Amino acid sequence: MRQRFFSLATCFVVLASGTVQAQAPKSRLGTSYLQRANDRYSRGDIEGAIADFDVAITFDPQLALAYNNRGVAREQKGDVDGAIADYSRAIENNPGLAEGYANRARTRLARRELDGAMADCDAAIRLNPRLAQVYNTRGSIRCEQNNPNGAIADYSSAIAIDPRLAESYSNRGAVRRVRGDLDGALADYDRSIGINPRLPNTYNNRGNVWREKGRLDRAIADYDRAIELDPRLALAYASRGLTRLLQGKTVDAEKDFARCLNLDASLKPFIQENTRQVR
Repeated sequence: MRQRFFSLATCFVVLASGTVQAQAPKSRLGTSYLQRANDRYSRGDIEGAIADFDVAITFDPQLALAYNNRGVAREQKGDVDGAIADYSRAIENNPGLAEGYANRARTRLARRELDGAMADCDAAIRLNPRLAQVYNTRGSIRCEQNNPNGAIADYSSAIAIDPRLAESYSNRGAVRRVRGDLDGALADYDRSIGINPRLPNTYNNRGNVWREKGRLDRAIADYDRAIELDPRLALAYASRGLTRLLQGKTVDAEKDFARCLNLDASLKPFIQENTRQVR
């Protein structure tokens, strides 16, 4: 079921609960620094937030939310190992912290540690069955496990809990497209973009649906928007290049393929296979 011509939106999800205070720390100073760190994180000051989480932990090494929230900040910086270590310490200090399991599941999925990620999702759901983001993550794990029915069920559960969760509409649309339900996929992508018009993967994926429907101009417009939002989204250049081949614009297509491979050389077999089909 897994294809390289779409990309899931899971990596764009940061659990909002990761910055919610859910317990009363022993140390007032730890509490104060935790609150200031959360405020800094919400303003986009990731470095300042991490510094304050560090101080909060110094004052109260048992402060589970400080570890959990520092993990979220570290994940934003691309420090996946540090994030997983923090989520694990948060869980150790508070085994009832559903957000800790949910966040660790997401990072384990990014590292393709599917069994561990699934176990963390199941633990988070047992602790808090209303945590929508966990179902989104579990749906993406099930995609990797070639279980489209389970994936759609999980994305639908996430949407039922939080109808504003744009990523789950986008991800469900990706699975529906692979299953041949182009109209269902298009409806999900439209809803996702209506909620959050700044998800580049969703535009790329919707462009693929338009391409398959023969609406090449609309496909190009979506790829253009995906690239505008994320100029380093290699898959969008590949998608646009394949569509330009269908339009007979060979020179422009080759430029897109070159840009794609400059960003991600591992996509070369994908481009070769699909260009043979187009030509």
